[in-house]
Amino acid sequence: MSLLRRAARGVRERRFFVPSGGGDPWTIPTNGSLASYTAAGVPVTEETAMQLIAVYACVRIISTALSGLPLDAVRMQGEVRRPLDPPPLIVSDPFGGTNSLARLTRRVGIQQMAVSCLLRGNAYAVVLQRDRYYRPTMLQVLHPDRVDVALDATGRRQYTVNRLPVDADDIVHIAAMAPPESPKGVSVIQAARQSIGLGLAAEEFGSRFFGSGAHMSGIVQVPGDLDRERARQLKESFQASHGGLSNAHTVGVLTGGAEWKPISVTPEDAQFLGTRAAQNLDIAMLFGIPPHMLGQVDRTTSWGTGIEQQSLGFLKYTLASWIGLFEDAWSAMLPAPQVAKFNVEGLLRTDTAGRFAVYMMARNAGLLTIDEIRAKEDLAPLPDGQGADPFVPLNSSATTPTDGADPGAQTPKSAAESGKEP
Repeated sequence: MSLLRRAARGVRERRFFVPSGGGDPWTIPTNGSLASYTAAGVPVTEETAMQLIAVYACVRIISTALSGLPLDAVRMQGEVRRPLDPPPLIVSDPFGGTNSLARLTRRVGIQQMAVSCLLRGNAYAVVLQRDRYYRPTMLQVLHPDRVDVALDATGRRQYTVNRLPVDADDIVHIAAMAPPESPKGVSVIQAARQSIGLGLAAEEFGSRFFGSGAHMSGIVQVPGDLDRERARQLKESFQASHGGLSNAHTVGVLTGGAEWKPISVTPEDAQFLGTRAAQNLDIAMLFGIPPHMLGQVDRTTSWGTGIEQQSLGFLKYTLASWIGLFEDAWSAMLPAPQVAKFNVEGLLRTDTAGRFAVYMMARNAGLLTIDEIRAKEDLAPLPDGQGADPFVPLNSSATTPTDGADPGAQTPKSAAESGKEP
C-alpha cells in the first residue's frame, strides 16, 4: 500500500483480527484435521508432536533462548553501532504488552512467533498501529492456520487472513528454511513426521508395556491338568485379586499347589530403550540441539569441552540463524540506517575469573570504559563521569589532584629534572 493511500486513510491505522471461534462466521480447520497417519500408526500434527518430550524440549530451548535476549535498535554509522535511546516502540514494546495487560509482552510475543517457526516453518504478525511517519508501532501475532500466502505474477507475496486479503506491507512474515520460489517455509513437523511418529509410537508402546495387560509378566503353574473352565476361573480370580494398576504391589496368595513364575521380559529385550534414545538423537539433530542439552550425557560431544564452549557452539550453529531471521524482520520495520540487534552478551558470559580477565584486556586496549564494564555487571556508573573515558590509565588515581591542591598549579620539578644543583 502506497504512502499516499495511507495518508488518505489517516495517520494511525488499526486492524483487529478476531481469532477463529471468536466471532468469525466460519471455523478455520487446523492442520491436525488434514494430517494423515504415519507408517507407525499415529498421526503427527503440531499438537501431537509437542507430546513427544524431545520435540517439546527442543522447541522450548530455542524459543526461550531467543525470546530472552534483549532486543536493541541501533543506528549504523559506518562500522560503528550507536544504540537509540529511547528505542522505537516496535523494538521496546512491539506487541503493546507494556501498556495493556490484554496484550503480549515482547518476550511472550517473540516466543510465540519462534514456536510457529520451529513447528510450522512460518511465523506471522499483522501491523495494528503506525505512527505519523507510517512506521509500524504495534503488532499482533497470528496463528499460521489463519494465514495463507501465494506469489503473484511479479513474485510479490499475496496474503489472506481469515480468507480476507491483507496488504503485504501490513504482514510481518518470518519464514524458516524454504525451497526456491516458495512463498512459505518448510514445516518441520510435516518434513520429519515419520521420525516423530516413530517416537510417539515408541512412547505409546512403553506406556502399554508398563501398564496392565500389555504383556504377560508371568504364569501360574498348577500341578495336574485343568480343563478350560477351571483355567479361566483361576486366571480371572488371580487377576481380580493381584492384577491391575491399583494392586500392582499387593501380596499374592496361591492355593491348591499353584506356583507363580515370573517371565523375565525387559524393555531392553524389545529394543525399547534403544529406540527411544535413537529417536531423541534424531529429534535433537532435526532442531540442531546438542544432545547433552536434552539430557543425553552418555556419550562424548564434539561441541567442545566445558559448558562455555558448548554454549558457544549452540549460539553459533543453532541460535545464530534464528537470531538473524528475527533481526531482519524487525530491521525492515525501522528507517535506514537503523537496524534491530539482539544482545547475545548474556549467552557469552563465562565464569567470574574469565569474565574479569576479558574486561581487563578490553580496558587496557581502550575498547571498554569502566562504566561500560560496570554496566555489563549490572552496576551503576562511577559518579561525575569518572568511568566514561576509555583512555584514562588504570592508575588514574596518581594523576588525580589531592584535596585542597590547585588543579592548575604545576608540580615542582626535582633537582635532576631542572638540571640545577640542589
